[in-house]
Amino acid sequence: MSRLKLCFIGGGNHANRFIYPSLASARDVDLAAVCTRSPETAEATRQRHGADRAYSDYRLMIDREKPDALLIVGPPRLHFEAGRYCLEKRVPFFIEKPSGENLAQAQELADKAASSGCFGQVGYMMRHSAVIKQVRAICATENTGELLYGTVKYFTSGPYRANSTYGLEGTDDLSFLWRYLMVQAVHPVNLAASFLGDIVEVAPDVQFSGENIVIEIRLRDRAGGRMRVLLHTLVAPGYGNLQFNTELFFANRTMIFTDAFHALDYYPPEPQKSYFPASNGNAARWQFATFGSNNVKMGYETEVASFLDCVRKGTQPADTTTLADSLKTMAILDQVRANVASIQNKA
Repeated sequence: MSRLKLCFIGGGNHANRFIYPSLASARDVDLAAVCTRSPETAEATRQRHGADRAYSDYRLMIDREKPDALLIVGPPRLHFEAGRYCLEKRVPFFIEKPSGENLAQAQELADKAASSGCFGQVGYMMRHSAVIKQVRAICATENTGELLYGTVKYFTSGPYRANSTYGLEGTDDLSFLWRYLMVQAVHPVNLAASFLGDIVEVAPDVQFSGENIVIEIRLRDRAGGRMRVLLHTLVAPGYGNLQFNTELFFANRTMIFTDAFHALDYYPPEPQKSYFPASNGNAARWQFATFGSNNVKMGYETEVASFLDCVRKGTQPADTTTLADSLKTMAILDQVRANVASIQNKA
């Protein structure tokens, strides 16, 4: 497959800021067509990104264009419905997270992918970020042993209780909780779960405070490895996603601490080991290049490149952000919601 013929569904802010630019840096691809609900927006998107044709009906676009692969960036219902249509037509696709509005939709996509022999990739960009790829490289080359314990922290300015996002409505506690889980928590929970094996325990603690929410989710796998995810919206509007970091502790006493998307400190079992050129006390420090691509740093360009590589090879490695992998994340989040619902029903 020398060149890939691609189609794209979506023309909103996220698509234009991150996914289209990431696609533009890919080699040997042709953007044949784009689609949005509005013909005017579709044409504007076509012109902006140099596609050949514009559509306002994605089914018609897929049937006419017969692309090698499709990218879908929109609300969760679109991810599910367009993803399902792609599986029916056996067209590999990339969708932004989450892989549906609820667990049932994520389950249906994962099941259809397994039975059809086609595949979809879900946009969990934290997994593809430069700093997390460095973490994986250390784990692969330095014999860190099993992960015993870790944390992921992610503090964001919204969505708050009154915000309607992704077409997910409602201001009651459970609606607010699910919207936050789908918009923000889904990323760090997916990342935390990726460091564990089969998860056998999900223990959430959720606190509502007016417009805000505070969440702690503790995960344990069958081998005893544990991850803790800390999340909240106690960040004023305008600050954006204020903090993202991880702390990882391994059986051989290796410690790795990441700082947002741009740096990590690696503490090997024996201090003062020269691993990276820079150091931070006893730690070896890795930092993302000052003038490097922001889309590479945050994982957008890398996740798109990973998807296109899978399309060319006609296969999808099990350790990528597959529909089955996304289903596991959605199952964790569904357990969090069920736990809160159970507590409220008893009150």
